[in-house]
Amino acid sequence: MAPPRMRPRFDFQLPVERERWLGALKARLQNDPGSLRGQVFRKHAVVLMRDGQRTFWSPYLNLEVEDEPDGSAIRGRFSPHPNVWTMFMGVYILLAIASLGAFSYGIVQLTLGQSPWAFWIVPASVALFGFVYGATLIGQGLGAEQMYVMRTLVDGACVDALDAPVGVAGADTE
Repeated sequence: MAPPRMRPRFDFQLPVERERWLGALKARLQNDPGSLRGQVFRKHAVVLMRDGQRTFWSPYLNLEVEDEPDGSAIRGRFSPHPNVWTMFMGVYILLAIASLGAFSYGIVQLTLGQSPWAFWIVPASVALFGFVYGATLIGQGLGAEQMYVMRTLVDGACVDALDAPVGVAGADTE
């Protein structure tokens, strides 16, 4: 079994126009009374869990749709909700600053002939960094079922776009 990937991605080509596929996605989102909600723009869409279904580890699906000569290219990326992503990045930055500061202070202590106790903060920071990374992988595993639901929505929109009559679009320019 392959290890989990950070911010898993997928991309594929679809032999329909961008507007047609985005219209099918928007229709699916509007007609889905289930757990998903989202927004559709000109070349971009966002899919996430409804507030009642959303948990700390719920995924956030970002979709980029580009015109291609023979249809459209759809690129999707799963990530944590932006608030959660920002928090994890803040923790990583804080640990890096603490580690560098402790290393510098340890060098100063060593230079002054004192006991360099600050060096112990460096491995502690590295251990916490590993713990936070492990927490992200656990969260991704906990959100795997919701990722599957989101990907099923995307695949269903592809089927709808392929089955829709020619000339039918529906994506707004929100």
